[in-house]
Amino acid sequence: MAILRKSNTVLLGFVMGGGFFGSVLAEALKRFSSEGLLRDVFLKGFGIGINPPFTLDLHLFSFTLGFTIAINLFVVLGALFGVLVYKQV
Repeated sequence: MAILRKSNTVLLGFVMGGGFFGSVLAEALKRFSSEGLLRDVFLKGFGIGINPPFTLDLHLFSFTLGFTIAINLFVVLGALFGVLVYKQV
């Protein structure tokens, strides 16, 4: 089994992977959980980003720049889980 060299890029990969895992878990729980306080606490999130996206139209081509990051508690917990896994590797 190969050992990963610890670097900032590998850490970012683990954090993003953990955040993605948390996001998928949150979406699954959103579909199957009933309304209530726990659902609101764990699944309510907010978005950070450029909304609406910046668009530069030059008639020959148009350039659009925008991004949004959606954060909820499961995404944060997944990212922390990614950091813990990174430390164990």
